Amino acid sequence: MAPPDTSAGMGDRSPLPSIVASVVGLALVGYAATSLLHTEELRLPLLAALIVMAVPGALLWLWIHRRNRPVRDLTAALEPAMKWPDPKGKIKIKKRSDGLPAKIRIAYPATFPDNDKPSRDKIRDIVATRTGTSVQATWDPRRRRLDCVLVATPKAGVIVESDTANADDTANDTPEQARLRKRTTGVVQAIMGVAATVTDIEFDGDAPCRIEVKYPTTTRDLSANYRSRVTMQIESKLPGEWRDVWNFQEDRATFELRPPFPTNVRYPLMHKMQPFTLPYAVSESREIVSWKLGSKNPHALIVGPTGSGKTVLIRNLVVAARVLKIPVVLCDPKMTEYLDFEDLDGITVLTDPMHIAAAIKKAHDEMMRRYFEIRSRRARKGDFGKILFILDEFYVFKEAITEIWAEMKAKDKNLKGREHPCMSLWRRMAVLARTAQIHLILGIQRPDAEFLTGLARDSFRMRISLDKTTSELARMMWGDSRVGADLPNIQGRAITTGDHGPEYVQVLRLMTPEDAGDFDDQDATIWDQLVARMTRQAEAHANTADPLEFLGHLRTIERYAVPAIDRAPLPTLQEAVDAANAAPAPDEGDEEEAGLYDLDVDDQILLPGRDDVVTVLDLHFGQGDEEEDNEEVLGDEWVEITYRDAEGEEVSEILPGDTVLMRKVPSQV
Repeated sequence: MAPPDTSAGMGDRSPLPSIVASVVGLALVGYAATSLLHTEELRLPLLAALIVMAVPGALLWLWIHRRNRPVRDLTAALEPAMKWPDPKGKIKIKKRSDGLPAKIRIAYPATFPDNDKPSRDKIRDIVATRTGTSVQATWDPRRRRLDCVLVATPKAGVIVESDTANADDTANDTPEQARLRKRTTGVVQAIMGVAATVTDIEFDGDAPCRIEVKYPTTTRDLSANYRSRVTMQIESKLPGEWRDVWNFQEDRATFELRPPFPTNVRYPLMHKMQPFTLPYAVSESREIVSWKLGSKNPHALIVGPTGSGKTVLIRNLVVAARVLKIPVVLCDPKMTEYLDFEDLDGITVLTDPMHIAAAIKKAHDEMMRRYFEIRSRRARKGDFGKILFILDEFYVFKEAITEIWAEMKAKDKNLKGREHPCMSLWRRMAVLARTAQIHLILGIQRPDAEFLTGLARDSFRMRISLDKTTSELARMMWGDSRVGADLPNIQGRAITTGDHGPEYVQVLRLMTPEDAGDFDDQDATIWDQLVARMTRQAEAHANTADPLEFLGHLRTIERYAVPAIDRAPLPTLQEAVDAANAAPAPDEGDEEEAGLYDLDVDDQILLPGRDDVVTVLDLHFGQGDEEEDNEEVLGDEWVEITYRDAEGEEVSEILPGDTVLMRKVPSQV
């Protein structure tokens, strides 16, 4: 009698029917043989011998079948993940304890991704589930072998599922905990469906503080709106404020009670600074939140109304930059927000709109100089020191410079253009300054659709929003109208760009002597120590080249002189005006050359190789690594233009960043 097949193809069928059929078949053969040979007297001894042999054989066969059941189960369970060409013999039990497997060896194919942790975890979970044990897995990629050490329990091999909590979990529940446990399960199933299972609930006193949920595989959990709606409904039905963590690979969701959020965290003097990383806030778990200057988030957009803490946030970034030896150009058209920074080395504070416009021109020239050095192979992209250029209260500056530009055009009829030349230079810097190691910070009270469209949207990827948001603002900033709607009215409370989406933070408290009544003794101690650290850094590099030398006399013009009241153009600004008007100004309706970074929404342009005029609907800035297949054609920078053609259809086209095309001259306002 052959031993039972342990391959996966046999499944888990009982061998008993086969044993009975074999015994009956042999008995019929013996009966027929004795009849044909006329030896009926041997019939009974033959049947007795057959029974004596069949019973032990059947018992042995049943024992082998049962002993090899873990191998068959694991083979069937692992085959979809392992994808063996032939699963037979791939799983062997190397050691047993009290009749149960204690060590299993699994040979996996070369196609299995053994360097991928989720894939390895999945295999370990399958082994643990099928054997009902804890599993210690040891992978040997050279031999493509997995050894699993199993810690057997009295319930090994038993899987218990229930819609209610285990008796062990509920035995010590208070009446209120028992009520909330039942209600929590009902709430979760009402929100996520009856197939969702609450696998664990942790309590803090009589209130639930952590809920683990296992739900059926679905694609709805990939929607941010769905996840936000689930959390919002749980928060409405259960006490406290909740946050969510989703594990899409295992179809699990964890809901945690938000810890008490810090509301007044002073600047941490003991925090160890990391290169090019500017701390500015703390998270819910009181971890320092920082902005790492780099190509991923090259520029920052800070949004917040008066009194929300926007100025304090910018102070944090300025101080961190100076401690890290990064020079700062700080433009403050409101004129009184950063007075305590004026006498600090390495920081140039500008308040006059004409001076700010001139600084933009100077920074743009420095950016182009660095580009020329890189282009001519005299330097590499990382050879230049970083510069932080801050323009706070953008719309205050924009209104002021617009009025000045109108006055200048009234005095000089040869000046053309809808806006001051510095505005075009600023937009170009927003797109190109990243490669030149110049990082921009833009502070505004409220962004509008005009600002968060086109190239600006793609350039200011680091975003911080203070105070409660409206649905329109949340949609423009974060792409979700619900983000920030529940933000409390606490100074410094904000939403920032995090590694996994918008993150709630509290801005670090950094008061200066100009804050008067809000500036206490502890604030004074912190400020004095920070000033000392910034001064030491400046003194340590006193003999090196001035990193803000490109600003020329702008470095000291407001520190030691009163800005001219008549707002006469500075020579540096006049150079920009002269350059912009070197050629005769075209009239409305004529054509002029324009680079891609000079375009605006609603501009009418002629694309290369086309004769018809199209209207720009949107602009999207990108980098070469996003279009690897076309990198040789597009270069390091490219712009995707969405436009409406002559037939009224929307079309998108990608062009290299240095493309120059013709634009219809707009009406002069």
